[in-house]
Amino acid sequence: MKLPGRTRAALSAAVPALTMLGTLGLAAWLHFSAGPSDGILAFAQSDIEAIAAIEVGRVRSIDVEIGAEVAPGQVIVTLESGSVDAELALARAEEARLQAMIPAEVARIEEEIAANVEGLQRDLAREVEEQRRASAEGEVLAGEISRVKRMVEDRQASIDDLGSLDVQRAGVAAIAREKPRTIQLLRTQIAAAEERRRKLREQAGPQTAKIEADLAVARRDIEQLELLRSQTVLRAAHAGRVAAIRKRPGDVAVPGDPIVEIVSSRGRIVACVPERAALDVRAGDVAKAWVRGRSGAPLIGRAVTVGPVVLELPTRCWASLNLPAWGRDVQIALDHPVDLLAGQAFEVTFERPTGPGAPGLPAAPGLPAVPVAQAAPGAPAASASPVVPAASQRAGAEALRMTIPAALRQRSRFEPSGVLPRPAEGRYLLVSDDTGHKDEDDEGAPWLFAMSPAGAVAPEPVPVAGVKQLVDIESITAGDGGDVYLLSSQGYSAKGKRKTARTALLRLKPDGRGFRVDGEVHLAELLDAAGPAVLAGLGLPGGTRPLEIEGMAYRDGALYFGLKAPLDAQGNALIWKLDAPGALFEAKRLEGAGLSLWARARVDVELGGAPTPGGISDLSFLPDGSLAIASTPSTADGDAGALFRVPRPQAGVLSPLLVRRFPGLKPEGISLSLSSGNLIVVFDTGAEVPSFLELPWQG
Repeated sequence: MKLPGRTRAALSAAVPALTMLGTLGLAAWLHFSAGPSDGILAFAQSDIEAIAAIEVGRVRSIDVEIGAEVAPGQVIVTLESGSVDAELALARAEEARLQAMIPAEVARIEEEIAANVEGLQRDLAREVEEQRRASAEGEVLAGEISRVKRMVEDRQASIDDLGSLDVQRAGVAAIAREKPRTIQLLRTQIAAAEERRRKLREQAGPQTAKIEADLAVARRDIEQLELLRSQTVLRAAHAGRVAAIRKRPGDVAVPGDPIVEIVSSRGRIVACVPERAALDVRAGDVAKAWVRGRSGAPLIGRAVTVGPVVLELPTRCWASLNLPAWGRDVQIALDHPVDLLAGQAFEVTFERPTGPGAPGLPAAPGLPAVPVAQAAPGAPAASASPVVPAASQRAGAEALRMTIPAALRQRSRFEPSGVLPRPAEGRYLLVSDDTGHKDEDDEGAPWLFAMSPAGAVAPEPVPVAGVKQLVDIESITAGDGGDVYLLSSQGYSAKGKRKTARTALLRLKPDGRGFRVDGEVHLAELLDAAGPAVLAGLGLPGGTRPLEIEGMAYRDGALYFGLKAPLDAQGNALIWKLDAPGALFEAKRLEGAGLSLWARARVDVELGGAPTPGGISDLSFLPDGSLAIASTPSTADGDAGALFRVPRPQAGVLSPLLVRRFPGLKPEGISLSLSSGNLIVVFDTGAEVPSFLELPWQG
């Protein structure tokens, strides 16, 4: 059949366009048919960490090359520090001079006291001698008066002779009566001088206050200079790979200007859930991820956060570059984190946990329970809570080990007992039961610790100025206006001692890189001074000997304390409320601060398969008004814990709902996570590396 010329020309012109459309269609089919048929496009989340100077400085050395892998805490860049080193040397010399002045001043004052005591003792000896002489003269005069009286009676002496003797005896008697008071006064002065000397030897007093104040200023200068010195050594906060080097040795670095850029995936995947499936994925769903275009076993994880609204997805998630796609982004945390290539593409499917053993987190009133991810299919079955320390070698563990750099391990013990999110800083602050090293000069060093959202602990502690020691700190919480509160356990040590550092309640203010103490009271001492009636009203009829406080939270201007021990007669844990923390710090007494027994809650744990009375290890109020409570054995020995939730906490007897148990683990700190909708739990695992866990929490 012969086509008209005009038709042939039209077909000839359309062939290239039709061919291109067919090619694009085939490519699209091949592109979207790889992996599971219902897979959702996802990619490894990449974070770029810019290593930059905080102060203007010159680059001395760059210790990495492009493409090199780096670990958290690894030194990346070193800046010149000559001027800081010189100032630091002068400040330390001033500190040494002032330290030497204190014993010299004490010796001078002690010498003055000794000379004063010696003079007083001479005066005392003289007064005692004069008293004895007056007493002797009085006895002689009494005898003489008797003799003269007889002579007057015999008319052998005149009455005038007797009058003269009476006058002498009256004078001697007055001296004898006065001398004991003078002697007692001198002895009192000598005793006071000796007491002053004793106190001077035991501790510096007002006599050295000026030097002590100058010394405190010098030490503060040293602290600031050491901070500046530490800022000349720039370290990686997270594991990753060097993507770019923007400066070279000898270049001047200004604050915020990147010197080295590090890219990392941090073991997370972001899925682009299309709008049509926006309601089909929930936090806690099991996620299976295949590397795009490859077959084989998938990576297993869980959906930890789901975007709250449908938004325009990233360009790479569009099926067509000219047709924007809409949906929700879902963050996926892998059960067993692996090194991912930043930006690497995946195909992901989601499955809802099923079965009677699937644990769930209670949601806010009116919302469905949020399921918690189960172990991957084919993995060994986990217990009610698969979160266990590495040493137990149980399968299905969800808790992630923290990354502790060697530099920090060399400086301090690290046993996390509380956690506080710092959203503006993109990190957590953690407190540790113990700091420094046992029986060394740095034991109880006043340090906090910083941790990234991925669990990398910073190699440098966060300093707390204004206190000599932080001992047995069990909880940390944030107040208003940037305030941070720290609380020691208030309990006795294993040796049966309770020194002052174990009873501190501190209010901190941000100060440079760290914090400074803005308020300090010692709660156990104030309770002891309050009397039996106050203690009985707080649930301590037997006194403060059994007292252990491990939980603390802040809400609406009040502090709440969760007691680990004692429990009440029914086995309930106690929660105190402090209405006016500011009044307590100002007056340093309980009167007017409004400390009361606010609530009781039964928070038992399972130890060895048996119910065991539980005490509160931490508290956290959630955005929906509910209260999260972590518990561990109150007085029994063993590692076990549980997480509870009180939907509508009110004064009185609470009815906590069990969220999940942690067999083999002690949840020491809980708080809201930096990831929206999540709760973070930190575990003290004894000799093992500490771990943490994020749980989805809707509300």
